[in-house]
Amino acid sequence: MSEPEAPERIRNLGIIAHIDAGKTTVTERLLFHAGVESRLGEVGDGTAVMDWMEEERERGITITAAATHLPWREHLIQIVDTPGHVDFTVEVERCLRVLDGAILVLDAVPGVQAQTESVARRARRHGVPMLAFVNKMDRAGASFARSLASLRQQIHPGAIPIQLPCGAGAGFDGIIDLVRPRRLRWERGAQGLRWSEEPVPEEAQARAGAARDELCALAAEDDEALAARWVESGTLTPEDLAAALRRATLAGRLLPVLCGSALELIGIQPLLDAAVDYLPAPGDLPPVRGREPGGAAAARAPRAQDPACALAFKVFRTGKTDLVYFRLYSGVLRAGDALVNARTGRSELLQPLWWMHAEQHEPRAAFGPGGIFAVPDLPEVRTGDTLCAPGREILLEPPVFPQPVLKRSVEPRDPAQRAAVAEALAVLVREDPTLSLEPDPETGGFLLAGMGELHLEVAEHRLEREFRLAVRMGRPQASLAETVTAPSVAEGWAGLHGQDPGAARVEARVRLEPQSAEALSLERAPGLEALPGVDLEELMGPAAGAGFHGPQGYPLRHLRIRLEALRATGAPGAPSQELAAGAVAAAVEQALRGRSIVLEPVMALQIEVPEAHLAQVLADLQQRHASIQDVRAEEGWQRIEARAALSRLLAYSTAVRSLSQGKALFDLRPAGLAPRPPASA
Repeated sequence: MSEPEAPERIRNLGIIAHIDAGKTTVTERLLFHAGVESRLGEVGDGTAVMDWMEEERERGITITAAATHLPWREHLIQIVDTPGHVDFTVEVERCLRVLDGAILVLDAVPGVQAQTESVARRARRHGVPMLAFVNKMDRAGASFARSLASLRQQIHPGAIPIQLPCGAGAGFDGIIDLVRPRRLRWERGAQGLRWSEEPVPEEAQARAGAARDELCALAAEDDEALAARWVESGTLTPEDLAAALRRATLAGRLLPVLCGSALELIGIQPLLDAAVDYLPAPGDLPPVRGREPGGAAAARAPRAQDPACALAFKVFRTGKTDLVYFRLYSGVLRAGDALVNARTGRSELLQPLWWMHAEQHEPRAAFGPGGIFAVPDLPEVRTGDTLCAPGREILLEPPVFPQPVLKRSVEPRDPAQRAAVAEALAVLVREDPTLSLEPDPETGGFLLAGMGELHLEVAEHRLEREFRLAVRMGRPQASLAETVTAPSVAEGWAGLHGQDPGAARVEARVRLEPQSAEALSLERAPGLEALPGVDLEELMGPAAGAGFHGPQGYPLRHLRIRLEALRATGAPGAPSQELAAGAVAAAVEQALRGRSIVLEPVMALQIEVPEAHLAQVLADLQQRHASIQDVRAEEGWQRIEARAALSRLLAYSTAVRSLSQGKALFDLRPAGLAPRPPASA
């Protein structure tokens, strides 16, 4: 295809959910019904197209977000299938940053789960309208009513069904469409699975009528003319209802809820229709905002005639090639065009342009506003960089990622491979902003930090499989941080001749201000600020963006560092970047002295355990000094919600399964940072 799609015909969607809710199976069925794939890929047997990494196929989970596209009703739907495991939250965060809508998938048996809440919260933070798809209605114990209630209670009070299920469990065979009242039935026969359209059965008419009335009333709530028609006639036409529902969904007022079984291919075509009908095109959302190099606010609208502007949202190594994934927000980009990286000022040649289908790619001549594509071999481009038309630079807000909470030492088994291991680790860290790397002073090796045990385990396996490197990894340990509890001001200096006070030197004064204790998230590293008119990049060079460490050796979090003064004495001219950076670092160190406290990661647990094992699990949590938030019964099981320091939860999966004879299910996710008690320091 040589010419790009019109923006109004594009839907950029993320598939998001808790692990094992069926996201990838939903994506596989969407591709099958749209004719992109001729066979059904299955997660369980390792044939899913979207789970293409060896690690994913072995584990049966999604690890890296994969992009694809499909045609439906003369529209182009570009899809990003994201991981559900909390350790790979980076993939969800960076994809939601560039997507326009999302399909929230949940399992009909448990309903909303811990990570369902997490990904939905991230979608809301980015202003991404959603549909909800209650999957696995064919499972024993499936309940649409319970799932809907949990959506309303935990995700969105405006969750409203636009479909009702026909049956549940083994008896589930179709849905009732409330917008265009009809029954859709799926049946297996000699020719395979087929679906048919029928009138709403008599026995379901009262239930469907009441549900449609509620849907009409809510959809027409913000439209006086439509509300008047609804009151006068007692109904709305399918066209009026669909248009009102689209407006309410785009405004975030309502969350339409659908249902089906992706495994059994029930409800997939209506889900595709709903994505086109109710989720936004690029032009339905406000222009993307950023700032010009001088700091002035700027925006880019999805118009082909505007200057090109693209955000790099993912970097991934495949074979020996680095791929950078982009979302084009404005303008038209053709293969061979050169754009300027607003962060570095470097001109980057974008050729070729690849349209991705999981790990496969298709060269394409051009992309327009809303296009999602990849470009190989851009070694200087990082996640979050903005590439723009020369002379029309704009810096878009990059994705914000949580800080790592767990670290392990990494050593090459063969000392001769140290340089190769360092290079491979640097590749992994460039790909994944929630990994970090630093030297290990005890072993002379490396410390690799990530979001959890599985995250670091996958990194270890990738070193062995993709890079052919044998490594030895140490036991997991919590990643600690430092902060201050009260403001402080201090001065520091760096001289041309070391610590000689009479030599020419640079002096700096900084102010440290703690952030609110309520904001101890994992995403707040300190930012170095300066008085108006001071260009930190020019003054300090790369050191302006470098992280600071406290006197106890841990990275700083949750404080603001403000450079109030910087002056050179004893030598003419502006201070050198090296001396400026040294003076600021010395001032920060002086301001922290005797004032810093250590922070440790705190984790939120959600445990589902049979009633018979509840007492043992609670007693174990108390021994780990966990704070129990809630315990409630759910159909023979008990759901425990608690918080505890990560240092007390290492290898918790083994412990909780032992206590429950392997029956407990649990979810562990980062919940922020808290002061480490002196006794555990």
